Amino acid sequence: MQVSPVRTMRTAVIAAGAIVALACTASADKVPAPAPEKRATLPANKPASPPARNDSADARGRAVLKAQLAALANDDAFIATFAKQATVLTPLGSDEVHAPNAGVAAKIAFLNPHAELKSATFDHFTAGGNAQVSWFAAELHMTIASHEPGSPAATEQHVVRAIELLDSAADWKVAVASFTNVAPLYTFGTSSIKDPTEPGPLSKLLISPDALASALADDAVVFGTDPDERGIGTAGAKALLGKWKKLTISIDPKSKVREVRTATFGYAMTNVRILAKPGGGAYKLNAFVLALPREGGTWSAVGAAYGALF
Repeated sequence: MQVSPVRTMRTAVIAAGAIVALACTASADKVPAPAPEKRATLPANKPASPPARNDSADARGRAVLKAQLAALANDDAFIATFAKQATVLTPLGSDEVHAPNAGVAAKIAFLNPHAELKSATFDHFTAGGNAQVSWFAAELHMTIASHEPGSPAATEQHVVRAIELLDSAADWKVAVASFTNVAPLYTFGTSSIKDPTEPGPLSKLLISPDALASALADDAVVFGTDPDERGIGTAGAKALLGKWKKLTISIDPKSKVREVRTATFGYAMTNVRILAKPGGGAYKLNAFVLALPREGGTWSAVGAAYGALF
């Protein structure tokens, strides 16, 4: 995880925002940005060749993600992809998506009244699941045109990493999701965690790279805050976590924890602090883990993400 004592991001969301400069890859799945006041038309799904390992979870996840990206400038259409009382972690904190004025889509896309979404694409997509739930993870690339009054027009690139869970009991809508920010780390930043609970076994995974590595499921995903901190698959995820063994990670004492465990899935989200070296500054970031239950009461982590604050 890259750390820096000086803030380099520029505020650009309704309340606050950040610029994350990273070009979209040529292999990205493209979703056209919606025209103002109009709902975008989604492109037809491309046939998988060769077939995905879990075609149902893969196709379902891609369809939901494409619908979300096409609706980033249309809040009603965006929240329609989420189940009732769905919780989402964004770079600004957690929200219940259907709550009045939550504005989750704008927080994810760094939009404000003077910004226009020009394009939204995704790559590094992976998915998995079972008969009750499915999950997917991807890297999102967004191009924003900023038209601040009194300033020349500017084009901004943003990168956010998504992990989302679809629940069959909610007609395969998203029950929980995280959208974490790719950017340098700082010793300051805000991220509010709403509807807090007591921390439990999943929260503990977020502060121990060793424990998280031991709990990883097959085809698990781990995301960090740097552009190249992307571990997809058990081997890649464990290799990334291995690089963090010397970091001292703790739950931010000023932060709350939200941990939910059900019969079919569980998750935890909070803010953590990282000490890169003894006596150094404590860098702040948010953290999320998604897990599925195993026999015997243990948990199998299918995705974890750490995001930079601002």
